[in-house]
Amino acid sequence: MVYLEIEKLFEAFLKEKQYLCGASPATVRIYSKSWAAYKRYAGCVCEITDDRLKSFTLHASQDIKPGSVNAYARGMNSFLTWLHENGHVTTRMRVPMTSVEKRVLQTYTPEEARKIITYKPQSRVGKRTMALLYLLIDTGARVSEGLSLTRKAIDFENLLVTLKGKGNKERRIPISLEARKRLYHWLAGHDHDLVFCTRGGGKLHYDNVRREFLDILRAVKVEKTEGAFHAFRRYFGKQYIRGGGNPIYLQRVFGHSSLQMTQKYVDADEESLQMAHKALSPLERLKR
Repeated sequence: MVYLEIEKLFEAFLKEKQYLCGASPATVRIYSKSWAAYKRYAGCVCEITDDRLKSFTLHASQDIKPGSVNAYARGMNSFLTWLHENGHVTTRMRVPMTSVEKRVLQTYTPEEARKIITYKPQSRVGKRTMALLYLLIDTGARVSEGLSLTRKAIDFENLLVTLKGKGNKERRIPISLEARKRLYHWLAGHDHDLVFCTRGGGKLHYDNVRREFLDILRAVKVEKTEGAFHAFRRYFGKQYIRGGGNPIYLQRVFGHSSLQMTQKYVDADEESLQMAHKALSPLERLKR
């Protein structure tokens, strides 16, 4: 397989993922960045072999972070799977992953979350951001799902919202009375289709919304934690499980394809372990 053939096949793979499989623009960008990284670090793209795939991981690991290497590896592995399934290569090849130190990602504490949701902004922009935060905390939705939410996707009567996740997959999940009240109040202030939009009804840019959120954090004196908006997704998952929620239901709420993916959001942190130990400690039970 010569270079030009591989390049053309990658373009075909990208178009199929985008137009037939409904891959989001963000996913398409990841595939493109993965291919660009492979061409940069593999040494030669005249052909794809197991040795060149290993070389890619080794050389990339010397230059970029392990997490980024694995992100590119996953993108390339999707392309390699497509090549095999469509008969372009006879064997299924994989880019080897590099080892990554497992970290427990932090999120906001209940006290910090309470400070955030009780903030009362005066500006329209601040009120819009607060309405978005109410949705994220109440549903564990991705911020991209919140920013693409439409008016007709909210079923106020039955307390449901329809979110469009990765791959344009839709899922209906419940909302609380408090979230319904906040969303209803916000929508009463404009008549555009997008729930969270510019004054003219256009789609908001993530960077602008993030900046507005950071202003709120500074106002309530809460430090930004890892992932900014995505930390609320971890917060929702942890609180859901701590409250006795079913992991299978949580997987459906999150829109994950596997329970293993959901588990990453609720890995036991120190606080959870302390709470469990206090309740289940054999020594404490003996003393009681």
